[in-house]
Parts: sequence; structure tokens; C-alpha cells
Amino acid sequence: MPRATQNGMSRRDLAAASLALGLGGAAGLQANDGAPVETSVEIRTPDGSCDAAFFHPAKGGYPGILIWHDSLGLRGAMRELGKRIAAEGYSVLVPNLFYRMARAPVFDDSFDYANNAADREEYGRIVKPFLEPGAAERDSAAYVAFLDAQRKVNRKKKIGTHGYCLGGPSC
Repeated sequence: MPRATQNGMSRRDLAAASLALGLGGAAGLQANDGAPVETSVEIRTPDGSCDAAFFHPAKGGYPGILIWHDSLGLRGAMRELGKRIAAEGYSVLVPNLFYRMARAPVFDDSFDYANNAADREEYGRIVKPFLEPGAAERDSAAYVAFLDAQRKVNRKKKIGTHGYCLGGPSC
């Protein structure tokens, strides 16, 4: 006999209901909104102009998401993540956190932090302005203001964040 959860449903019933809700939500987005749209944007910050990627479903307004990229910056992998999250029904902003020093992509495929002292030195130079006290806070206010100004963002919903460590494997 199946064990009941605290609300009286069996675990099997709970799993089936969860699956049905998930598939129903995903089917509704795909049927109504199509593939996510990607746009290259510039965001004015107190420290300059930040290049970024903005993703959203083709129709409607959705909750905003801000992605703080990992150590290698705004590149193909981060763009794919933005697309995947947008396909789930969100309007996603992926800014180049290193905009003060370089436009994305900042590091190419030859970058080797672990084995190349010159790359480690370059990385430290590129990342330093982002790590200065108050820089991320100033940037985040500009990113949220950008999201709030987009008609593809539902301002009645909260904004979420998703981020990665810039410190490497020791984090």
C-alpha cells in the first residue's frame, strides 16, 4: 500500500500531479509564446555603459531575472542559460559584469587561469573594478531599473536573481 504524505496524497499521486502541472505550464508557454527572443542591449550605469543580453518570450510580460555570470563572463554558455530560462516564462538579463574593462566576450577559448600566469594577471585586472566596494550595488540598481522599464517584464511580479561565484573552485 502506498505511503501517504502529510496532506493524505500518496507520493505517487503527488509526483503525478507535479508532473502534470509542470508539463501544462511548459506547454502553455510554448504554445502561446514561441522561442525566446534575444536582444543585445546597452545599460547606462553610474560607471559607464554595460553591454548585456536580454531574453524574453515573444509575447507577453514575464517576471524578470538577473543573471550574474561566472568568472569567464558573458559568453555563449551564459547566453544559452538566458535562453533556457526565458523559455520557461521569464524575461532574463545577462549583463557583462566586466564592462568597465572590456566588452563581451572578455576571455577567449585560449584563456587558461590555472596554468598561465599572464592570464591570471589579466583576469585580476579585468575583475578588479567589479569587486570594488559598491560597484555591484550600483550596477544592480541599474540592471533592475532596466528590467523595470521593459514592456516584456511584468512589474507586478518580483525580480529573481541567479548567480555564480567569481572566485573559482574554492568558493
